[in-house]
Amino acid sequence: MNRQRARLQSLLLVIAVIFLILPSPARALDGSEVPPLEEFIWQVTNGEADELRGVYAPEVFAFPVVSQPEGSPAFVSIQPDIVTQFGAASQYDTTGLLAHNYLAGESFSSLNEGQWIYLIYGDGRIETYIIREFMRFQALSPNSVTSNFVDLETGERLSSTQLFFEVFNRPGGVTLQTCINAEGNLSWGRLFILAEPIADEPISMPRGSRFH
Repeated sequence: MNRQRARLQSLLLVIAVIFLILPSPARALDGSEVPPLEEFIWQVTNGEADELRGVYAPEVFAFPVVSQPEGSPAFVSIQPDIVTQFGAASQYDTTGLLAHNYLAGESFSSLNEGQWIYLIYGDGRIETYIIREFMRFQALSPNSVTSNFVDLETGERLSSTQLFFEVFNRPGGVTLQTCINAEGNLSWGRLFILAEPIADEPISMPRGSRFH
């Protein structure tokens, strides 16, 4: 019982901190063009079948994915072209992808409902998803780990814990998260993009490619 209580307390802390994610000084995006999918697959594969290595949205972005370091559940990469996999979401069989809104997350708002995105794994395997929903929330106390949130579409008010389960307890799905910049505050709100799996596309590794 004590172990379960400690695990729950740890999870609640992760939930609170991940919705805080205070910004650092802004850095410019590199503005590079999106490569063809086959080329991007070659760039990110490393032979590790279970390791998520990239996320690709045709004509929008192609970002490598990094995992959170062990013991750092609130880590989000500050590299301009990197997306971070949210470890706590994996406990609910959801792929959570995090990025600051002044770095890779800036491109998230260019996605559209019905658009396909691809997850690329270390062995070149591809999982295909379709974007089904955008959810936007205002953080009532943007700099507080106990902030409540208001759904900008419905007006519903949620705690950070309720919001976590609303967007990350989606078994088999993908949730992209970044902050909403408004009223001069980079952390004014949160944007979540929800995608669900569709049949994998039969895309093979480029001829002659090697893991690296």
